[in-house]
Amino acid sequence: MKKITLLTAFLISFAGFSQVNRQKIQSYLDSHLAKQALTSQDVSDWAVKGETSSTTTNITNYGIVQNYQGIEVFDTQSSVWVKNDEVINLESRFKSNIAQKVNTTSPSLTVIQAVQSAYNKLNITNPTNFSITETLEDKSMRISDGVQEDPIVAQLGYQVMADNSLKLAWGLQFYSLATKHYNDVKIDAISGQILDNKDLTISCGVSKNVASKSNKSKYFNFESNTFNAKAASMLTVTPGNYRAIPYNYESPNEHSFDLITTTGDALASPNGWHDANNIGGTTASLKYTYTRGNNILAQEDANGDNGTGARPDGGATLTFDFPYGGPTALPTSYVSASTTNLFYMTNFIHDVWYKYGFDETNHNFQQNNLGRGGTTSTNGDAVYQDSQDGYSQTTPTLNNSNFTPTADGVRPREQMFLWNLGAPPTNYLTVNTPSSIAGPYPATQNVFNTTDSIPIPVAPNGITADLVHYTNAINPVNSNPNPLSVHNACVAPTNGSDISGKIALIRRGNCNFSNKVFNAQQAGAIAAIVYDSIPNNPQRLSMSSTTTLGITIPAIFITKEIADQLIAELANGAVNVKIEVPSNLYLYADADFDNTIIGHEYGHGISNRLIGHGAAGCMTNAEQMGEGWSDWFGLLYQIKPGDTGADSKGVGNYVINEPPTGAGIRIYPYSTDMTINPHTLSDSNVSEVHDMGEVWTTVLWDLTWAYIDKYGFDPDIYHGTGGNNKVMQLVIDALKLQTCNTASFISGRDNLIAADQATTGGQDYCLITQVFTRRGMGLNASSGDANNALDQVEDFTDFPAGPNCTLAVNYFNDSMFRVYPNPSNGQFNVRINNFVGKVNIQVVDINGRVVLANNNLDFNIEKAIDLSSVQAGMYILKVTGDNLNYSEKIFKN
Repeated sequence: MKKITLLTAFLISFAGFSQVNRQKIQSYLDSHLAKQALTSQDVSDWAVKGETSSTTTNITNYGIVQNYQGIEVFDTQSSVWVKNDEVINLESRFKSNIAQKVNTTSPSLTVIQAVQSAYNKLNITNPTNFSITETLEDKSMRISDGVQEDPIVAQLGYQVMADNSLKLAWGLQFYSLATKHYNDVKIDAISGQILDNKDLTISCGVSKNVASKSNKSKYFNFESNTFNAKAASMLTVTPGNYRAIPYNYESPNEHSFDLITTTGDALASPNGWHDANNIGGTTASLKYTYTRGNNILAQEDANGDNGTGARPDGGATLTFDFPYGGPTALPTSYVSASTTNLFYMTNFIHDVWYKYGFDETNHNFQQNNLGRGGTTSTNGDAVYQDSQDGYSQTTPTLNNSNFTPTADGVRPREQMFLWNLGAPPTNYLTVNTPSSIAGPYPATQNVFNTTDSIPIPVAPNGITADLVHYTNAINPVNSNPNPLSVHNACVAPTNGSDISGKIALIRRGNCNFSNKVFNAQQAGAIAAIVYDSIPNNPQRLSMSSTTTLGITIPAIFITKEIADQLIAELANGAVNVKIEVPSNLYLYADADFDNTIIGHEYGHGISNRLIGHGAAGCMTNAEQMGEGWSDWFGLLYQIKPGDTGADSKGVGNYVINEPPTGAGIRIYPYSTDMTINPHTLSDSNVSEVHDMGEVWTTVLWDLTWAYIDKYGFDPDIYHGTGGNNKVMQLVIDALKLQTCNTASFISGRDNLIAADQATTGGQDYCLITQVFTRRGMGLNASSGDANNALDQVEDFTDFPAGPNCTLAVNYFNDSMFRVYPNPSNGQFNVRINNFVGKVNIQVVDINGRVVLANNNLDFNIEKAIDLSSVQAGMYILKVTGDNLNYSEKIFKN
């Protein structure tokens, strides 16, 4: 067991956080007490949890947490934007009157007892030997369970309960090998009960029911195609050679495997991709010849145990040149190719986003931070990547992928799975004669119980015989003769001697599938083909049963249309068929070859680390758009010269066996053409996270193409200056401005506007606002409660702008209608910037009853309203006046 030692912890100190900044933040908090409905005691004890910064916006966003007597109040991480040593924005999540709400300041349970309680209550039964490996100054620890190499992250704090009371609790974050999920658990520090449990592992399957270009180059040089030669390292670094799909192609469906040579980017990976030394270091144990380096450890995990799987080795020349046999090959035959592509693509993603500010000080993923800041730990936090995860288990894990975000300094895990959702119908049946219908035909296998499910023999050992239509007398059904029961094999055949030694053709209906096959077997049939009785049945059936009869012959199922052809030819003479598993059977699509999905998964790591200021668990609110950001991350690399925004772009086309032009695994493919993708904000009112995320990707994709249309496309994704490069920077900068667990469509929109304002003075304000307005996220659009995914209200009102669509006023300070805090305990502030005059304010409940009405009020920019006397719940606030008509959902706690 390796001891975890945090050398520089963001929980303790920040090099960039000065006493002057602390005083200025404190002064800002003190001056905004009334607006935030807080007391001076509520803001007197706080700590910096983390920070993000940008050299383009020049904004440092400090994530500060509220404390009570030095103990953190969980989920109160607030954002304070500091620019040029001045506080320019505060997004507070502090709780009010905390001194009256805490239950105690002293835990009854030790941290070890809390961990034991969590493991017991979550039924984690693997052998454990808990020990504290490190204690930090802020009542947080790192715990070893004696099994896993990475630690349990523990911290004492207060859990906010449903009644707004604060219970002292141990917060624990750890990976469970039993459930294969990363838990974020709060354990009552007095009773040991679970107060809250969230799963931080992000699974990314399909969000809908799902059913090649020519090789332009045999050799792809990564340096010349991606990285500017001016960035070449002064170090002598051995380049790696990777047989992979180039980053800007989706999969083998779109481009062949090229041998790609690179040392990686000289700034982001100065030692190359296989060396975790300090810059220029020579420690031999930190130089790897397999798929490991400072950014990634990629390995096979077919048994799903997160252990040490097969790692392809490139030898002294770092040459990873392994074949891929296609989706009809056994996964074991190309596992080295899978892991190589995964390693190549993810290192590329690491290096590219480093350029845009996802670096060490902004909590990126590296084993060694190279002395450049950020949180440093003994094991580091390079991404663990599992290729072909879990497919050899008794119950394989298929048709998914996931990412487990962790706190800075703790290693995350990305798991890629095999997919069979897109497997085409298998041609288990081949007609040999007559020639008029000869050829392969699709069929499905049965799923009879246990030993009754006899495997179809694999080519070239199929079963070949003449076909015989099973005939039987009309048999009674519910005591009444049923003329449709002829040929259904629910009773003994009348042509048993003809069936013996042949393949029986049997009609569906009137009894269990297994009974039909058993009766044919009893008559001497060597195999059975059951056919559907429903014309053009869209459902591909797999015959099932609930009993075990002792079946010993294989049985398949075909459509009525195929059977009609067979029966028609039987009237003319013999029909000879073969039943077998074809030698070219489609087995799996491997997500390790889908560069879009790889980009999607790593994107979860980027968004979680940036929004959390390096902490884990800051994207758990209901409206957070993590799936949307990740789809955008996955798609962005796929833009090529000649593409247009109106083109249809799918996600996951390869894994469901669709061509690159397919619709993918989302409801709509992405396109700026609203006849192809009609999503607007109202479509985000869903609880399924992928469906909701699609709406965010849709508007980000529109924004990307608006930038490309204005500034052009630059194929140099790393050093370019095109619209695609500009929007990449903008999105990263906006993520750094987002407050923990408050992400919503409107806050996401506003952060993009703010990032542009800070960087360019609002040069693209109108471009951004027009894109969002077109998709229903206009000036008066509302996200409602960020913890409610079903209350978004779309609006198509244009944003205010000056002549020639320039930023006439500061959107955040001069021209916005705003209600805050929202939710509130009853004290709300209504702000209409730059407005002085008479207004009418009305508040109605969900039943339409007026609970507050103030007419002809004098209004001067801002006014407070008191709803402390009304019941908790949702209300509609309406503000009207001269050229004013605003409405907003507000929430009383």
